[in-house]
Amino acid sequence: MRIIRRVVFQDLEFVQREMERLFSDMWGRHTGGVYCPQETWRPPTDVYETQAGLVVKMELAGMREKEIDVILDERTLTVSGFRPDDRPAEQLSYHQMGVNYGPFCVQIFLPWPVQEDAVEATYEDGFLRIHLPRRVSPGQEARRVEINVDEGH
Repeated sequence: MRIIRRVVFQDLEFVQREMERLFSDMWGRHTGGVYCPQETWRPPTDVYETQAGLVVKMELAGMREKEIDVILDERTLTVSGFRPDDRPAEQLSYHQMGVNYGPFCVQIFLPWPVQEDAVEATYEDGFLRIHLPRRVSPGQEARRVEINVDEGH
């Protein structure tokens, strides 16, 4: 008899992601004045906590910073943009497809308010990193976050 070990929390996280995908596919994603249409794809995204705040790391290879839009509205971070399709037009058949092209949109609900005037975003080696420090003063308005490019790589 084989024993199969499963991690319950991984299963629950998978169910949560699938439920979010199902509802966003049905109705689109909308919060905080920013709408994510249902026809968009979602790039792989990590959100993790540091002592200073949160870091969002998103895999967006093959793009330029001007094709990426980062909007912070209170406790909702929306990252959207467009990855151009660089596949040759004469391509007739694929053996495997896994790279998404066209419009994308991800909304991340932040667990606490952040210091909006100290948010930093960098795009390097195909990864977008957004640093969101914890808020230290109340009452800030939404603002667009500029993306810096590291030209050294």
